[in-house]
Amino acid sequence: YLTLPAHLALQLVLGGAILGGLVVTGFSTLHVLLVALMGILSAFGGYFLLIGVHSRGHLWKQLFLLGVLQTLTGLSLRWAFNISFSAEILIPLILGSALWSSLVIAALPLLEDTFDVLSPLRLMELSHPSNPLLKRLQMEAAGTYHHSLMLGTLAEAVADKLGMNANLLKAGAYFHDIGKLRRPDFFVENQMGGENVHDELKPSLSALVIIAHVREGLELAHEYHLPRVIRSFIAEHHGTTALAYFLRKARNMGLTIPREQFCYPGPKPQSRETGLMMLVDSVEAAVRAESRAGSESILDVRDTINRVIDSKITEGQLDDVDFTLRDLSVIRETLLSALRTVYHTRKVKEIQEKESPQHTTEKQEDDVSEASVASR
Repeated sequence: YLTLPAHLALQLVLGGAILGGLVVTGFSTLHVLLVALMGILSAFGGYFLLIGVHSRGHLWKQLFLLGVLQTLTGLSLRWAFNISFSAEILIPLILGSALWSSLVIAALPLLEDTFDVLSPLRLMELSHPSNPLLKRLQMEAAGTYHHSLMLGTLAEAVADKLGMNANLLKAGAYFHDIGKLRRPDFFVENQMGGENVHDELKPSLSALVIIAHVREGLELAHEYHLPRVIRSFIAEHHGTTALAYFLRKARNMGLTIPREQFCYPGPKPQSRETGLMMLVDSVEAAVRAESRAGSESILDVRDTINRVIDSKITEGQLDDVDFTLRDLSVIRETLLSALRTVYHTRKVKEIQEKESPQHTTEKQEDDVSEASVASR
């Protein structure tokens, strides 16, 4: 229940309970039935008690309750089937539950590190604002930090609709752009309306710096010992897409530079989670750019969402991800609902401020250049 999706964990535990009852061939049919019933009831008890655990202290409490529940269940079944037992064993069994719970808590970090798996507790710890890497991101690249928080919220909303691991998506979103810590001013979200450094650089150099944030993010992930699953979000969220703006700019300048120099190294997304992160990241950036440019179409962002998702499919970026047509439809509709709410609210506020007397002399916000969008 701590490392697998809840429905899969329940199926495995139920299967184990039934098999456990079948293999007890040295006992009577009554004992076999007793073992199977205890296993089944414990499986459902674990399902309801361990889902939604939010801290290690909470986990200890729930495990202790599960142990007590198993003890009482076993004694109740013995009583129901008229099997003799001594009440003196009750206290040792409950104390055993406390010891068992403590051992699980102590062993969990070791198991996570050994088998490179992530429990919900580990994911919540990674996503906490006190994480050293997230604190650095907040202080040194505030725009990227807030962009990552937005992505975490959007990805979590979609994950809930698709039955995916929402905690994993949120953690992946928080760390996917940590490579921007190396050169935060080269990315539009950190420029805060100031000078765009790419205006003074050659397109090939701009592309080199932007693309490098993936490699530099993986270096930081290794330095801070981020789990392999989280590192996959860093490596795959851009796939092998090209920085189209800088490629076009280079060709307009008459430069003959191979297209490969303007492409991310990949790999393409290899899981549903990293594939979803690619879509959410690209869609949010496109809608945000249109909002900053003052586009009236921001009141209905459906066309932008469809254009971005369709382009990723056409480019083959999702070839290794098993999204169904229904999944893609859910992604489109969930992002539409969330982004339209966010940016429509901002648009209405801007209009109200412009119509108020104290803001009549304010200048309209400048359009966001395509270069800024590409420099993400």
